[in-house]
Amino acid sequence: MQKALSTYVDEELFLLVKQGHKAAFEEIYKRYWQELLDAAYKRVKAQEAAMELVQGLLVHLYMKRETITLTTSLRAYLHTALKNRVLNTIRSQLVRDTYQQHLSREANAFQPDAASTLQLKELQRQIEASCASMPEKCREVFFLSRKEHLSYQHIAERMGISVNTVEKHMVKALKILRSHLKEYHLMILWGLISISRWFHHRDFFKRQWRCNPFQVSIC
Repeated sequence: MQKALSTYVDEELFLLVKQGHKAAFEEIYKRYWQELLDAAYKRVKAQEAAMELVQGLLVHLYMKRETITLTTSLRAYLHTALKNRVLNTIRSQLVRDTYQQHLSREANAFQPDAASTLQLKELQRQIEASCASMPEKCREVFFLSRKEHLSYQHIAERMGISVNTVEKHMVKALKILRSHLKEYHLMILWGLISISRWFHHRDFFKRQWRCNPFQVSIC
């Protein structure tokens, strides 16, 4: 009679997970979901954020199962990885908050005239066309980097690809932008900065940058 997975110790389960045994992963998921969720909630004090952290951690565990080597217990590994994710999230939020405060001050100081506004709208239209012409994965990487401000490592984890692949997609995206916007020369830099600082704070940037909706999936 086959041994029930619920009777396996963690290390035995993880060996099965490394071999692609989905039922073993589901057992680890059930075994540690609530424990990790409680630990995350104690640190971030927000249920939704805690759930996202734990979900991301467990998905990462499965996606990177072949390369992960446990040097301690699975429980210790998961809690250490969760702690690192929480710290990275807090640091990212602090940077984002500081950046948003800076943009708010810039937006209040920047008052474009009618001609500048028309130029920026035309530039934005061409940026949209450039984004729409990008291959799907290339566009997805570009949005995660430029719109959600994710690092290459976080993009790689979220999309289930390597950091090197993320870099290649970004290089391709920037080449497409340069090709479509070459007539702007140095103005492109000023235009992109102006758009991100001004229209973002008028809800225009968020609306206009949405070339095509996309779903981030883990394959």
